[in-house]
Amino acid sequence: MSTQDQSKTHDSGDQVLSWRVWLPRRRPLLSVTVAVFVVVMTTAVAVIYGGHFYPLLTAVLLTAAVSAHYAPVRFTLDREGITVASFWGARKKLWSNLRTYWPNGEDEVAVSSNERRSRLTSARDLYLYIEGNRVEVLEYLSRYLSPAK
Repeated sequence: MSTQDQSKTHDSGDQVLSWRVWLPRRRPLLSVTVAVFVVVMTTAVAVIYGGHFYPLLTAVLLTAAVSAHYAPVRFTLDREGITVASFWGARKKLWSNLRTYWPNGEDEVAVSSNERRSRLTSARDLYLYIEGNRVEVLEYLSRYLSPAK
């Protein structure tokens, strides 16, 4: 599976920027650690409680909780806004509801509806993982948003 599937097309004269990121390739140690944790916890529940119900429930709940990390994520920037699509569905933020962006390290950009960065709003912020297209993503964002102060 490709970690990057970048495409640019024209949509009524506006450019669309789209790419795909697979997080386990970026953070293999974290991915293995989390998978081992799920197995260890499921095994511990099986040893402590016995039977099949609780270990199965533990495995299902923990797997569901971390599944977003293991599924590819597609990011699309178009004239309407930003779409983040994954296994669990798509999340769209319109440009009219967003105000600022800021690079968060070399491989991530945070997009926010607030003008200033805040710990309280970080849950509402949208994080775009950059995959070899940092310049294009920052240029595209600068068309609609202003850099954070």
